[in-house]
Amino acid sequence: MSADPILAEIVEGYLTSVEKEVETAIGRTSRSPMIRDAHDYRAGIHDRRLRKLTGRSYSALVHPVVRDYPIETMRPGDVFFHNDVYLSEGGIGHLPDLCVTAPVFHDGEVVAFVQAFGHHDDIGGTVPGSMPSHATSVFEEGLMVPPIKLWDQGVPNEAALKIMTRNSRMPESLAADLDAECAACLMGARRLAELFQRYGRADVEACFDAILDRTTETFRREILAKIQPGTYVWEDYAEHDGVDEPRLHTQRITLTRELAPDRLVIDFNGTGPQAKGPINHCGDYADGAFLKKWLAPILRNLADSPERMAELEVNEGVVPLIEMRFPPPGTLLTPVFPAPTNARTFVILRLLGVLAGVLAKAVDGRMPADQETIRYTGIYGDDLDGRPYLMREVLGGGSGGRYYADGEDTIHVVPDSRNLPTEFSEARFPFVVESLGLAVDSGGPGRYRGGLGYEKRLRMLRGAHFMSIADRSILSLSLIH
Repeated sequence: MSADPILAEIVEGYLTSVEKEVETAIGRTSRSPMIRDAHDYRAGIHDRRLRKLTGRSYSALVHPVVRDYPIETMRPGDVFFHNDVYLSEGGIGHLPDLCVTAPVFHDGEVVAFVQAFGHHDDIGGTVPGSMPSHATSVFEEGLMVPPIKLWDQGVPNEAALKIMTRNSRMPESLAADLDAECAACLMGARRLAELFQRYGRADVEACFDAILDRTTETFRREILAKIQPGTYVWEDYAEHDGVDEPRLHTQRITLTRELAPDRLVIDFNGTGPQAKGPINHCGDYADGAFLKKWLAPILRNLADSPERMAELEVNEGVVPLIEMRFPPPGTLLTPVFPAPTNARTFVILRLLGVLAGVLAKAVDGRMPADQETIRYTGIYGDDLDGRPYLMREVLGGGSGGRYYADGEDTIHVVPDSRNLPTEFSEARFPFVVESLGLAVDSGGPGRYRGGLGYEKRLRMLRGAHFMSIADRSILSLSLIH
């Protein structure tokens, strides 16, 4: 059945509101700095057909939950949990990303899903923070949990929670964060159930179809139409894997713009072999559904204006416009279990730049310049009272200059994420933040310069360990010399 256009607008706004409410609830009730303060998490709403309906943020996938727990076996109050990279259908990149999923019910049947996943302080493994840069196996990175039922009809699985918290160096934070995420998703499920109750299942599901169809047609008309038919190639590199001697690990995209059918083909053949260290990403699952939605925001740079670009949301409607072709098993994007993955960020963020580069060849350069990927920094040790602590940040650098404007300053990859507040940091951790500001001239010269990064100076009050996981050093040094 066709959707009433006014009702479709109401439903779309309702979904956005529920997603935001879920994220707000998590932020207000969680405990760890990474979740509560840095906001390194996101929520998503998916329909019964596992399609992501919202586009404000990105989320994992429901596919692994439904694969292991058929929809007809689910009950109200159930919450499912997983973080197993290799059993997540490509939706989870590394073990600290914990994912909870709550089904939505109407008249006794599952009609949608509310999901949240975020980067947690510690899930075990060989180092605090569960991101050992020297790992050569996923078994060194922490506790792996395939999809399980963490809450059964509203009752938490205490045995599973005991196992997970026992494996964490920050058990209280982990328990509190999981409780916050489960409660928020159940709240979101109740909100969505009210939507179905108000308008009826047939009309609401028709609106879901209309929302996704509109995204498909908008991207086809406003974005794909600007890409000239043909085949284009671009590659870039991660510069080390944390284990082997530094070398360039290739990520290559061959982009083909086809007219019949009207779509983009993204071919990753030519991507380098699986790394010994933890920069691998399991992308070749569920037809690359996660990577399609991860990379699609780059396409928005082809919108007619920055204002229009901000209006384009990336939901499941972009998926029919993209075909992905993966190389055989054994590459950076098709790693073979148990290859480590905790620093896969260097690969999937570099892919954003590779896609921008190959698109630039197809649209006469009307794409932003490249940018650095990401930097995990942190300090761990014992505080002034002798208690263990872990402070970690994911600070954003500047985005690349654009053909019409400077780049943006201090861009964070996760929507709405931010640096840790100075007042909170000094109250909780044994150091003083001597300064925090923009790194002057870090964007480089030019008519339209790149955005600026952070400059943050800490003075330690007692001995501690410093951690840093970063990239973009070999090539930048060669440019300087």
